[in-house]
Amino acid sequence: MTSIDKLYSEYTKERNIKLNKEQFVYIVNLFPALRVVLSDGIVDKDEWITVKRLAKILGDEFATEDLGEEKEENLMLIYKAEFRYLIKNLGMWESKFLKALKEYFEENESSKEFVLETMYLFAHASDGVSEEEDNAIDYLTSELGLDNTVI
Repeated sequence: MTSIDKLYSEYTKERNIKLNKEQFVYIVNLFPALRVVLSDGIVDKDEWITVKRLAKILGDEFATEDLGEEKEENLMLIYKAEFRYLIKNLGMWESKFLKALKEYFEENESSKEFVLETMYLFAHASDGVSEEEDNAIDYLTSELGLDNTVI
């Protein structure tokens, strides 16, 4: 069982949410960007708008029939709720998410670029990249082995 599988099982059980593994993997891939958003201690309006837009895109893209008639809307709301939860409970999940993501990159090299791009996207969501956000990106880039990733 991979770290992603273990995290998927633990997280969905803890949160009592109905996401398939593919839908969950996108939360894991976006976790570093959420960490960057929170690096200055607050999530400002522009950053939250970016988070909500991404939740909508993911909801539209990955909705499945089991989510009901309004499946895109339902998945978007799940993503929004989980992003909010993770921002509020970062300390509880950070090491688990980063460990799982680092292992995931070993088999999914192409995801590295997506993760790096979203960290910068979220950092630029407000008035440029703050020093705290820049430090968080440097830390996460090193921690996740993204140093040689080109975007």
